[in-house]
Amino acid sequence: MNLFIDLILRRIIVRVLGLYTRYFFFYTIGKKKTIKYLSGNTKELSTSLSQDFKNAIVGTISFVFLSIGIAYIVWG
Repeated sequence: MNLFIDLILRRIIVRVLGLYTRYFFFYTIGKKKTIKYLSGNTKELSTSLSQDFKNAIVGTISFVFLSIGIAYIVWG
């Protein structure tokens, strides 16, 4: 059960949310980056780990603010 929650929270919610948040940010400021580049699907290990780490950090921050926003709307 713990593995299932960890898989959903880390992989699906946080990293996907971070990937699309970064993509939307770069799209908004006019620097077009591909999803493939931002997801770290390259042959270089350092670039892949760097992009994945950035997606996790941005996704965690986005998830926290999204959760706080939803809680504020529901119970505010």
